[in-house]
Order: sequence, then C-alpha cells, then structure tokens
Amino acid sequence: MANNYDRIFKENIEALLLPLLKKVLGLNPPKLLPIDAKLQVTQEAEMDNIRRVVHDDPALDYGLQIEFHIADEDLRKRNLLHHALFHSITGLPLRQIVIYGGKSDPRHIIQNHLFTQGLELSFEVLVLKQIPKELFTRSKVPEEVVLAILCDFGKDQPEQVVQQILQHLHKICRSPNRIKKYQKQLLTLSRLRKMEIIVKSQVEAMTIHYDIETDGLFLQGIELKEREFIRNLWLLQEFPLEKIALLSGTSLERVIEVLSAHLQSEGLSEAVAAQTLEAYQTKVV
Repeated sequence: MANNYDRIFKENIEALLLPLLKKVLGLNPPKLLPIDAKLQVTQEAEMDNIRRVVHDDPALDYGLQIEFHIADEDLRKRNLLHHALFHSITGLPLRQIVIYGGKSDPRHIIQNHLFTQGLELSFEVLVLKQIPKELFTRSKVPEEVVLAILCDFGKDQPEQVVQQILQHLHKICRSPNRIKKYQKQLLTLSRLRKMEIIVKSQVEAMTIHYDIETDGLFLQGIELKEREFIRNLWLLQEFPLEKIALLSGTSLERVIEVLSAHLQSEGLSEAVAAQTLEAYQTKVV
C-alpha cells in the first residue's frame, strides 16, 4: 500500500515541486535541474527526487531532495547517509525536505536534528495535517488540489472538503481522463485519513450529476472543434499563447493543455513539449 502513495508522489513531483517550495517553504529557486543518475545507497534504497538548485554563482548551488513518507519513523541516520553520499559524489551540500502524510500524529519523523561530535545534520519536515487545506484547494494545479485531502480541514466537515476538492478538479481538469486520474489519486490518498467511503460516494454522486447535466457526445464534438481551432492558430506560428486563448474563447491553461497534448501525440515527451511551448512564447511575444 505504501508503494501506491509513493507512486502518486513520484507521478506528481514535477508539477508539485515549485508550488510546494514557494507556498509552504517560501523558497523561489532561481533554477532547478534534474540530476540524471539515481544515486544508489544500498540494494534496498535509492536517492531519488533530487534536483540541483542552480544560481548565477555556482558556489551557491546545492542539491535539493524532497521525499514523501507515510510512516512515522526516525530518518536522521538515513538522511545522514544520503547527505554524505551525495556530497562525496557531487561536492555539493544537500538540503533535505521530508513531507509527512501519515494519519498518526508525528513523533519520530519530526526529530530532524542529529548532533554528534564534530558533526551536525538538520533537515526540514512538513506535516501535511498541520497545513490549512485552503493552501491547495484553490490551486490551478490538480496535483496540489488532491494533496488537500491530507491537510488540516479546520472547521469544515470531511464531506464538505471532499466536495470542494472534487468540484475544483472538475473546474480545472476539462478532460474526463484527467478528472478520472485525479479522482483515483484522491481515493488512494483518502485511505490515509480513513475517508475512502466518503470520497467514493462523492465521486459516484458527482459523476451521476455530471452525466445527467451534460451530453457526452455533444461535449466531445465541442471539445474536438476547440482543439482543432487552437492547433490551427498554433500552426500559424504568429500568435502568443494568450492571443490564442482570447481568439478561441478559452483560458491560457486550456491552450497549454491542448498544445502540450498535441506535441506529445507527435512523439515529444511532456518535458520537451513544455520547453517547446516556452520557446515558442519567447519567439512570438
């Protein structure tokens, strides 16, 4: 079961990385670069989710490791090993951030300081249960929205929170396949809060309501025409993405979604598609 949660975090890390750093930690890295090779610690453990934070002055560069944990365990020795190995290979310091999404109140994982003779290690621990859900429920990034199920609900009832999350996902994910993807992630994460039944019933109720109020074939036709119009404007290579959004009567996020899907259908990876759109935007503006 732990692998299911870890898989969700790894699937979502690229979309989550910068928003999490900025919203929760107040960090705004100048530039993040992937570190190609996984660093093998033992046969059982690998260091992943590591990025290099790049500055104009290379002397300021450091590694950034973000990990998601649901088990309340003492990570000090493990993180010390990671830090030492990373530094020995790259020569860089390593900033380590642990995101705790477990259902039990943290006791061990929050022990984030290690002092021994001549050595001091510290790392950051984010406890999702202590973060207000509003930080994520209003986001335009669906990977953030689903994290709200693990946050502090405040005075709201679980049913209210689930409804807010699902309604917002429907608002920002116009593709039925994308909605289903994040509904499935939400259902998996809800098990950490023993809310699986609530989420399942809310998803089913919303799906029935959505089907009654919309005609699938009609919407597919509209969506197909919209995608074709956006792609045709893009092929002219004349208009900024904001102008394409204005002409097609949709949002900039929708234009980027359609064009990214188009580029990926042409064989580009998601990352390369994003870089292509960024380069295009720079060229035509």
